[in-house]
Amino acid sequence: MGRSERIRAVLVLVLVLVGTGGTLFSVAQEEDGEDQQAPAEVERSEVDQACGASRGQLAVYEGALDLFHQATAEWDIVLEDIEIARGRADVAQSLAARKAEEVEVLRADLEEAAIQIYMQQGVLALTPFLGETPGDLIVGRHYLETGTDTKVADINNYLSSQRDLELHREEIAALEAELSELESQREDWTRQLALATRDQHAAWEDLDDDCQELVRKWEAQEARKRAEEARRRAEEARRIAAERAAEARRREQARIQAAALASRQGQGVGPIPGLVCPFPGSAFVDSWGAPRSGGRSHKGVDMFGPRDARLLATASGEITITNGGLGGRGLWIHSDTGVAYYYAHLSDWNVVEGQRVNAGDVVGYNGSTGNAWGGLPHLHLQLHPTGREGPAYNPYPTVRAAC
Repeated sequence: MGRSERIRAVLVLVLVLVGTGGTLFSVAQEEDGEDQQAPAEVERSEVDQACGASRGQLAVYEGALDLFHQATAEWDIVLEDIEIARGRADVAQSLAARKAEEVEVLRADLEEAAIQIYMQQGVLALTPFLGETPGDLIVGRHYLETGTDTKVADINNYLSSQRDLELHREEIAALEAELSELESQREDWTRQLALATRDQHAAWEDLDDDCQELVRKWEAQEARKRAEEARRRAEEARRIAAERAAEARRREQARIQAAALASRQGQGVGPIPGLVCPFPGSAFVDSWGAPRSGGRSHKGVDMFGPRDARLLATASGEITITNGGLGGRGLWIHSDTGVAYYYAHLSDWNVVEGQRVNAGDVVGYNGSTGNAWGGLPHLHLQLHPTGREGPAYNPYPTVRAAC
């Protein structure tokens, strides 16, 4: 409902409640005088002089008028808030519907994958796999071996979409509660508006004719000033809204670019000529993006094998030693080609800080230090094509080609 429509709605309410067609309120005169030439300026002293004989009644009328304006403004604000909340609820409903469809498609794909696994291996029970979180079992079952084309990323997409759907549903519930509260406020301010209208009408009737005439002119003049101020504020609001919209577009573009980069990161860089397998004989799968503690996602490949097995330098370069944190004992190889390789969870090193190594040299030994403590020993390997400070890319395609 636009502002002019809300003003007409106020007038209809006023006329119904008061039962008169008289022009009593400055609100009515905002529209009546909009396209007319503005009359001569009325001074407040003229109003006071004309209403000298009914000064007490004028004070009562102006108090009632202030209450009327306040009630009208609050009623108008609530109506706008209701419109905004309804719009947000419509968007949330639409997003939830699309996300629900997406969840069903992803779930159907995982169900098909489960059936394929069952048919191929004959040992995987379908019921737990097709439960609420099918990712749990398939990740555990196929972490060290895989007989299908199912990717952990497919499971992550499903679980992520489920979480998104729940967030949409929570937002819808919150908006419904907000709308209920706003409707209650609208009813309260409608009653307040009715009372203010009645009181203003009664006070107006107590003013003498000369006083009424000057008050009409004064109110029309003040209404024009308020209208001008409202237009100025509306223009400022439009300017601010345009700036915010532009900023939102910039943020969305940045998000899209980040998503595109993440997609490329997930695809990896493929085979690298001359790369040496860092852990010959190890077992590993493509676990890029798999969920980790603290809301993190997996940014490398985990290569499982015997504890204290030798780990080899993937390429020639310089060593940086790391120790502590999630990776425990680790190291970086800053290769001569600019690519950086990160090794984590080592049981021990076979190199020192700043040492130069050649591709194939023993740089450390397989372990389970850091947050892998107590688990299966494995090498967590990361690949940073533009160096240590650059983003990690999925190393699986590269390592699979080398190993």
